[in-house]
Order: sequence, then C-alpha cells, then structure tokens
Amino acid sequence: MIDLGSELLPAARADVIGLAVLRADRTVQQKVGHLVEWLPAVGEDCCLCTLLVGMEAEMAALSDGRRDLIALSGVRAELPGLDRPVTAVVLWNSDQSHYVVIAMPDFTARQAEIMFESERRARRLMEQQLEAANSEVRFASLVRTRLRLARDLHDTLVHSIIALLTQIRLTRHFLATDPARVSDGLAIAEEAAVNGLTRARDAIARLRMPDELGSDVEGMLSDFAQQTGAEVSVHIDDEARIALQDHATTVQRIVGEALRNVEAHAKARQVRFDANLEGTEAGRSLLVAIRDDGRGFDRTTSRPGHFGLIGMAEFAELAGGGCTVESSPGAGTLVRISLPLTAPAMKSGHGAIEASKR
Repeated sequence: MIDLGSELLPAARADVIGLAVLRADRTVQQKVGHLVEWLPAVGEDCCLCTLLVGMEAEMAALSDGRRDLIALSGVRAELPGLDRPVTAVVLWNSDQSHYVVIAMPDFTARQAEIMFESERRARRLMEQQLEAANSEVRFASLVRTRLRLARDLHDTLVHSIIALLTQIRLTRHFLATDPARVSDGLAIAEEAAVNGLTRARDAIARLRMPDELGSDVEGMLSDFAQQTGAEVSVHIDDEARIALQDHATTVQRIVGEALRNVEAHAKARQVRFDANLEGTEAGRSLLVAIRDDGRGFDRTTSRPGHFGLIGMAEFAELAGGGCTVESSPGAGTLVRISLPLTAPAMKSGHGAIEASKR
C-alpha cells in the first residue's frame, strides 16, 4: 500500500474522510473510505466518473505544475449510503508521480440544505395555516348564511304568524260577544296574511342577493320615521361615516332588528341614533347606539321563542365586535354596538378629516 501519511490514512479508515490514489495515467490505484466510492473501480480511468468526466486537461495541468489543485466543492456523490454533499480535492504528488484525492463532508452545503429544508417546512406550515384560515372563512360564511336564514324566518314567518294568531283570537272573541264584528276581524286577518306573504317573498328575494345590497342606515331611519310617526334624531360623526360603510351590512341588520322591536313592542315616540369612533390609534372602534323612550322590558325575564336579541349579538360577533342591550320596564331601551375599525377605514377617515380642514 502506498503511504498516505500517518494522519490522513487513519482518518480515512475511520470513515471520517475518503482517500484515493490515481496513477499518472489517471487510473484508480487505491481507494480508502466510502466518501470516495464515487470514483470508478480500481484499474479504471478516473475521468469515467460523473464528477471528473471531461477533466483530462485539468488533470494534465495539475501534473505539469500549471495548477496547484482541483477543488470540487458541494458536490453530491451518487452513493446509496451518502446522504450529504462532499468536497473533493485532487492533488499531484511530484515525488511519487501520482494523484491524491481527498474527499470530506461539505458542512457548508449541509447547513444550506438544512436551511432550505427549514424553509420548506415553514412553507408547508404556512400553507396548512392558510388552509385552516380558509376553512374558518368557509365556516364563518356558513354560520352567516344560517343566521341570515334564521333572521329572515324570524322577521317574516314568526311575525306574520303572531299577527294572525292575535287576530284569530280576537275574531273568536267577537264570535261570542259581537258577531257583527267577525267580518271585520276576518278582513284584518286576511290583510295580515297578505302582508306576511309579501314580506316572505321579499325575504326570499334578499336571500338570492348578496349581503352588501341594501339601503343605508340613514335611509332606514328615515323610512322608520315615516312609517311609525316617531321622532327620529340622527347624530353621526364625520369620522364614523367611513366606518359605517365598512360595516354597513352588520349595522343595517342590527339596527333593522332594533327598529322592528321598537315598532312592535316599545311603542316609542322618540328614537335617537348615534355613531362615533372611540379608542386609540392602535385599536379604534365604531360605536353605534340606538335609544328609544318606549315601554322597555325586563332583561332578566326569559323570552322563549324570541331570537331577535340573540341574532343581534351574533351578527356583531361575526364582525369581530359586540352588541349589548340595556332596558328596564318604563325606562326605554338602549342598544349598543361596538365594531373594530379596520386600518383602511382609519386612513380613509383621517384623509376625509384632513380634506375637510383644507
């Protein structure tokens, strides 16, 4: 065996590095260690292997002294047991007229591979998180649709059936006490049924259209004042108008339910609507309040079968906010809505204010 030195040969035998000896004609004479198994078999031309193919001129320049060494860094040898890149160095031994090949693990390339693998894992994790977020969005959309169906059923069928039930009971009372008024009672019941059918058809039409379609809040309040004769006052800060547009669907649904409750139960003479922004720049919120001077009700009393207040709270929660109702018998009702202000709305609001100042 050719002497490869007292330091390198033990390392090669310990499989820490790989050593190979090539004759002057570039044929493989000896190999030690699995890190040089990428070289051809002993007795074959080294330039037949993938890493040294076509390098006859470079090898000749090395033996002529025109090159000091040939370095192949970060290459991956095609070996079943070698799962990391290696750096191969080819030297010329002028005393013994042979080439020496030293192969060692390329730790820099390995670290790069580890970084790339970490990046791939991070990308897969991000994709999983995005998929989870998409699932949450789909679930929120499903919940939103279910709430919308529940609201429209509550606003149409439930209200209409209650009106019909009330009129039927009144007509039955007339049948026993004042038969002459039965015909009028039946006419009113028929009118209630027709109105209920119209409202049901309107609800079906709304279900076939996107949520964003609808009148503005001020238009709703104006229509309510004309229909009921109640005195309605509206106070909206300039900053809050942009936020009302961003949360238009949520505010319209909650305000619509509140106004229906005022009309059906409160019998109020005055209704006040306020909208303003509150909080710091880090976390501002749109605050909406609807007050009435109606009959009020006891919040501690259970109301089975009535889902209007529950729906108001659920709509606010879907938008990331909250809705509370304060009331007591004879003291009217106050509905408070708090909705988070998005960054675009904050910028737009400030832009509108600056424009108004100029």
